[in-house]
Amino acid sequence: DGVLTHDAGFQTIDESKAKQEFGQGGVEMNFRDSYKYNIAAYELACLLGLEQMMPVTVERKLQGKTGSLTWWLKVQMDEVERMKKKINPPNPESWNAQMHRIRVFTQLVFDTDRNLTNLLISPNWDLYMIDFTRAFRLYHQLKSEKDLVKCDRALLENLRKLKTSEVEMRTKQYLNSSEIKAVMARRDKIVAYFDKLVAQKGEKEILY
Repeated sequence: DGVLTHDAGFQTIDESKAKQEFGQGGVEMNFRDSYKYNIAAYELACLLGLEQMMPVTVERKLQGKTGSLTWWLKVQMDEVERMKKKINPPNPESWNAQMHRIRVFTQLVFDTDRNLTNLLISPNWDLYMIDFTRAFRLYHQLKSEKDLVKCDRALLENLRKLKTSEVEMRTKQYLNSSEIKAVMARRDKIVAYFDKLVAQKGEKEILY
């Protein structure tokens, strides 16, 4: 705004490969690593009411390069450091509720690089998700169904109401039609899975 100065993260990566081999022996076909997915993830989080769990991310051009510009958050540590130091969150119930939301969102966007360094912890113990450049794969199935244990009632309802037209409108510059179809297919599977769990175990055990 011409007055305020604030740190931000800027990513310009935008690569595609027919086949990507990883150091530990893994292989991914139709590999994509793109800053565009950071923006798409933020826009999708906003549609689902999860924008408070992700820093604001927009597209900008700096020094001739286009990329995702992400507001730099004030954090005390990431999840790697917390686990290394064996620090327990002060409010386990709140912590677990946040983690369940993150796991649902991770399955929705099919993030292949969700690791503990991408999970930031604020001084108030709020959790933030960052770095989605390797998300939005074309698979219609879920990456890890077993990670879906409980779900926020509001999040489940927002998933249920999510429309393809809304996703297209918010992400059309960053996701192609196949990627959007895959998101909606995974949405259907997430909703169906939690509906099944509720039928088996009851709302009180699954929803919060």
